[in-house]
Amino acid sequence: MEIGGIKIGIPTFRAKIDDKNKPLANLNEPVQDTFVSSTNKKFSALIYKDIYEMGKDVGDKKFSNKVKMAISKLPSNAYPTKFDPSKEFSLICAKRGMENPEMVVNLVKPVGDIYSFDAKTADMISKTHREVKETKDNKTAIVITQTEDFRTNTVVTKKESFDYKTSEFILDEQTVVKNDKNGKMLRKETMTPSQIKGMYDVTYTYANGTTKEVAKSTIDEKTGIKTIKKDMKSEDGTRTQFLYEDDPQGNRIIDYKVTDKDGKVLMKNSQSFEVLDDNHFISSKDNRKYEIKTVGKTLSVKDLFTEKETSINFNKKCLWRRNTVVDALKKVPGDELFETVYSISHFQGIKNSLDSSFSPTSKGVKVGDDMFIFLHELGHAKDHQTQKGLFKLLKDRRYTDNKDIQTAYLKERETFNKYHSDEEREHVAYFTQAKGHYNGASGGLMELVAETNALTKTYTGEKVQSLSPRTQYLQQHFPRTISAICNEMNLNDEIEAIEYYGT
Repeated sequence: MEIGGIKIGIPTFRAKIDDKNKPLANLNEPVQDTFVSSTNKKFSALIYKDIYEMGKDVGDKKFSNKVKMAISKLPSNAYPTKFDPSKEFSLICAKRGMENPEMVVNLVKPVGDIYSFDAKTADMISKTHREVKETKDNKTAIVITQTEDFRTNTVVTKKESFDYKTSEFILDEQTVVKNDKNGKMLRKETMTPSQIKGMYDVTYTYANGTTKEVAKSTIDEKTGIKTIKKDMKSEDGTRTQFLYEDDPQGNRIIDYKVTDKDGKVLMKNSQSFEVLDDNHFISSKDNRKYEIKTVGKTLSVKDLFTEKETSINFNKKCLWRRNTVVDALKKVPGDELFETVYSISHFQGIKNSLDSSFSPTSKGVKVGDDMFIFLHELGHAKDHQTQKGLFKLLKDRRYTDNKDIQTAYLKERETFNKYHSDEEREHVAYFTQAKGHYNGASGGLMELVAETNALTKTYTGEKVQSLSPRTQYLQQHFPRTISAICNEMNLNDEIEAIEYYGT
C-alpha cells in the first residue's frame, strides 16, 4: 500500500550511533538501508556483498568476522537479515516455517528475536522480540513487539493489529519507558487510541507519579465538537502547540505555533473554515480570507485580500470518479486551492485514499476523499512547482532543495536518531531514510515536505489511522524542519501581497 510511493509499515529502522567528533551528516549519508539475506549461516553471494560493503563503509577489513562472531553468540537459527551501512548491523532468530499468521507478518516485519550490534565493537546495542497472535476473525493478527535499547536505556512495547489483506499495521498501544543508567525509571510515555478515531492520546508519567498530557483528543457528547490539543517538546526544548477543533457541520479552526526554548516564535499559523451551505465556504489563514463556491461543474475561489480569483472546471480536470474529487476539494482551504490550480494539472478519483499518488511528470494526482492525503499529495505538487521536463525530477525542487530546510532537517534527524530506540525510529523511518530511498538521497526530506503540508492543516482520521503515529513523532521531534518548510511556503503569500499592494 502506498501514498505517493510510500510503503506503509514495511521499513525497519536501524539508525546510527552518535559520534560527538563527527560533523553533521549530509543528505547522501546512509541512515537506513534494508537487505534481505540468505536463510542460513553460510553467507550467500548477495549477503556477503552487503557485508563487504558495510565493512568498507566503517573501514574494517575484518568486519565479516565480527558478523560471524555475533552469530555464534546467538541461537543456532540466527542469520544476518538487515544492515545499516554506517554504524549498526542486525541479526535475527526468526520463525521460518509456513506458520500462519507468523509467516504473513514475517513478510513485512521479522517475527522472532532481532539483535542489533555496534559495527565497530560488535557489542550488542539492542534486542527485540516480536510475536504474533491470531484473532478470532481470521482477518487480522495481534503483533506484540518489545525492544530493549541499551544505548538509550529505553524499553519500548508496541501492540499492533495487522490486516492480512492490506498488510497494514494499526497501533493499538505503545509504552516507552526511559530509564537512567542504573535502570531506574525516569519517565513512561504511553500512546493509546483517543475518543477521536485515528488519533492517539499521549501521556507522560514521571518517577514521582506526576503526569503530563502531551496529546489529548476528545468529542463533546452534547455538541459533537472534536478537539485535539497537543503541547510537545523536542530534545532541544523546541515547543510545539497544536489546537484543532471541528463540528459536525464541517466548521473548523486550527492554531499551530512553534517556539524555541527561549520563547522565540519560529512559526505561527492560524486557520479557520466556515461552511455557509453545501456549496459556499469561507476560509481564512492568518489575516487573509478566501471565498469558495461551487456552481454547476465549477469550483471557484477568491482571495478577499487581493481580490484575485481562480477556478477548477470539473469536466476538464477530473478524469473519473468526479464526485470523489469534488467532495475532497470542497474541504480544502482557499489558499491551498490556489496552490492546487497552480500545481496540479488533473485529478483522478480513487476509492482508497491510501492509494493516492502524485506524478511529477504529468502533474496529475490520484486521490480519494480524505483531506490529509489530498494535502500530502498537494505538498508534493507544490514542491515540484518549479520543475519542468523529465530530467529535472530529482533536482531544483522548491522546498526539498532549499538549504535552510535541509540544514534544519539534518540536525533534527541526527538528534532524533541519537535519543530514540529502534521501534520509535520505525514510526518515521520513511522520512529519515537516505540511502536506498526510492526517490534518492533526499527522498525522506521530500516526503516530510509533503507531510508538513498536511499535518499543519488537519489531522489523520479513521481512514488513515495507520499514519497517525508518524505524524505525532514528526510534530514533536522535527519542529524546526516543519517551521522552515512552512515559512518558505508562507513566503509565497507575502511576496504576492507585496506585489499586489506594494511595500
